Amino acid sequence: MQRQKSILLLVLCFLFTAVLFGCGETTEPKKATTDPTDTKQQETFKIGERVEMGKLVITVNSIRDSQGSEFLKPESGHIYKIADCTIENLSDESEAISSMLMFKMADSEGYNYNITITDSSKTSLDGELGPGRKMRGEIAFEVPSDATGLELIFEPNVLGFGQAIFKLD
Repeated sequence: MQRQKSILLLVLCFLFTAVLFGCGETTEPKKATTDPTDTKQQETFKIGERVEMGKLVITVNSIRDSQGSEFLKPESGHIYKIADCTIENLSDESEAISSMLMFKMADSEGYNYNITITDSSKTSLDGELGPGRKMRGEIAFEVPSDATGLELIFEPNVLGFGQAIFKLD
């Protein structure tokens, strides 16, 4: 019994010492550099351009404005921007396409807008895309009516291919 108490006391002393040494470490804050060292060059594209990202090809066919319908309207001072897009699968395997996860819209002030649900869109751009197949659909964003410098950002981050940024103005 005395031997077990000795071992327990020794273990507790060791743990206490480890905690003290672990807590004594301090780190000085460092000033962030203004020029990032590992950034990718962002390339922007125009409506109608085909952009290959890995085994997917994205094309923004057109963009249109909508005031909504009788049942679904944007809030006051806002408008729906609806993008008609086509995605092609060049791979030998099916790809899961999720407009909610892969698309967003941004303006010149840095505000980001997520997809909104509206009945003004013709078809959705979601589902499984088989090998060698195309999928076309519309995605809607609710943005302020006076927003400028709008960009549609396609980011299939699940696949790790970066971003394709389409200038809409």
